[in-house]
Amino acid sequence: AFGIPVAGCSDGPSGIRMDCGTIAFSLPNGTLLACTFNPELVEQLYEMEGMELRKNQIDTLLGPGMNIHRNPLNGRNFEYFSEDPCVAGTMAAAQLKGMGKYGVTGTIKHFAGNNQEFKRHDANGVVSERALREIYLKGFEIAVKEGGAKAVMSSFNYIGTQWAGGTYPLQTTVLRDEWGFRGFVLTDYFGVYGYMDSDMGIRGGTDCMLVAYDTETNHVTDTTSATGVKAMRQASKNIMYTVVNSRAYDPENLKTGLMNWQIIAIVIDIILGVLVIFLEVLTIKKYKKDAAEEPVQTVNETSAQ
Repeated sequence: AFGIPVAGCSDGPSGIRMDCGTIAFSLPNGTLLACTFNPELVEQLYEMEGMELRKNQIDTLLGPGMNIHRNPLNGRNFEYFSEDPCVAGTMAAAQLKGMGKYGVTGTIKHFAGNNQEFKRHDANGVVSERALREIYLKGFEIAVKEGGAKAVMSSFNYIGTQWAGGTYPLQTTVLRDEWGFRGFVLTDYFGVYGYMDSDMGIRGGTDCMLVAYDTETNHVTDTTSATGVKAMRQASKNIMYTVVNSRAYDPENLKTGLMNWQIIAIVIDIILGVLVIFLEVLTIKKYKKDAAEEPVQTVNETSAQ
């Protein structure tokens, strides 16, 4: 209604996952890339990933994953870079720079303290501010300041007594006010876990709830109070800032009317339709011609036979 082009995202940290069946390259995982200690090489690799994202009309990759290797038994360590936040941040920044050359970006995740996979919905990160800043946030800070991150995914876990995605000091004070982040924050999968709450999320600095169907808590319920309206307005601004600074706003994506592939499909349909009608006309004419040339037998001739 407002002429805003569609923007899309796709998993994940090891290359594009398209459930429609389209095939994409599978990339080396985060740990393997970090083992190169070569951000220039990683940036070149993700230039290619940027081309592939653009080819498939995807605006942001839901990665890189950059949580800390706190425990070797973490089920998703393969997605993450390192136990060293500086290595993690440098590699993530390289990926973002590479993709950014083609007008697409990555969503750095999971912000923050998501350092276990088993029962991560129940995890509670009890951590001092110093350890949080020096270890668990440092990589994200590097990705924002050096990599120009435009999208962040919050995490399932609690930090202290509050869900990370609804934590104002984390999603707003640190991320936006201190680091200067200007993009949008997306939740991790917003399923029916109960504790994830949209009203809490947008007030904390989360802008978008990642779920494709209605759940009990993925709707903002306070839509009339001054604080509710302000939070929704800010979330909309953050989302639109990210979309406007993506390939979605390239000139070829702003054309009104039918897209080129739609026009081609219509032309092909018309040509096929005309061809079918032409063949039907030829068939009817041939039938009439054959019928006219066939000798007509009289009643007497038929009786004699």
